Amino acid sequence: MRLTPQQHAHFDTFGFLVLRQLLSATEMERYSREFDAGHRAWLGDQPYDGKSRHYTTLMEEHSPFIAGLADDPRFADVAEQLLGKDVVCIAIDGNYMVGDTGWHPDTASLDYAAVKFCIYPDPLTAATGALRVIPGSHREPLHSAIQRDIEQAYGIAPAAMPATAFESVPGDVLVFNVGTWHAAFGGAPGRRQGVLVYYEDPDTPAATAAFVDQMRGNHGLFTGKGRQMYGQHWRSSKDKRHQRWLARLAELDVLETPAAD
Repeated sequence: MRLTPQQHAHFDTFGFLVLRQLLSATEMERYSREFDAGHRAWLGDQPYDGKSRHYTTLMEEHSPFIAGLADDPRFADVAEQLLGKDVVCIAIDGNYMVGDTGWHPDTASLDYAAVKFCIYPDPLTAATGALRVIPGSHREPLHSAIQRDIEQAYGIAPAAMPATAFESVPGDVLVFNVGTWHAAFGGAPGRRQGVLVYYEDPDTPAATAAFVDQMRGNHGLFTGKGRQMYGQHWRSSKDKRHQRWLARLAELDVLETPAAD
């Protein structure tokens, strides 16, 4: 899949890009089934109760189609084009959401670049929890100028923050720079969100340090559950690019999840 110059310009300028009907209806039916199966396998005796957000990895044998999207050119090639260099797919996961998600970026550092693809198995509008992004907030000075306490800083409700909402139907995909500020409001319990995350392969000391720091934080969720972030199914891919990702993570000492203290 080759992006147009206009799509590149949109992403570079605004920090996000909408890819309508990237996945077919048949693919979304399977995506939806595996999304739920992956959650049941991961959560076990802690089923979703609508009271708190539930997260699961979707890189294991219970969700082979979803795990395989990491190697799909519609995602991996696009990530490389948007970042302009080699990438490493570091996560595929799913969330059962609850209520509003406040404004935030998905990184503590702009020293490295990364993109997140969002897939929603159910239709969403701005009023029912569609993801909202603040265009251009992946770049300075806007990125650091935005305050998390919206009401205190700007005298408006968080939902009134000037932004673009990604209203979608199944098959649509949103990709955004992880430095882009985003939020969601009005979503009912059980709103489903799937994501694929690609980090740039770091090639400077600052980028490498930020990459490793972020990855160690990512592993923390799995340490708490006594599980490896990257299980056998994920490691068994024969795709050459996928194997390069695993080798690079091992080289940076962030492939294995540390044991709990």
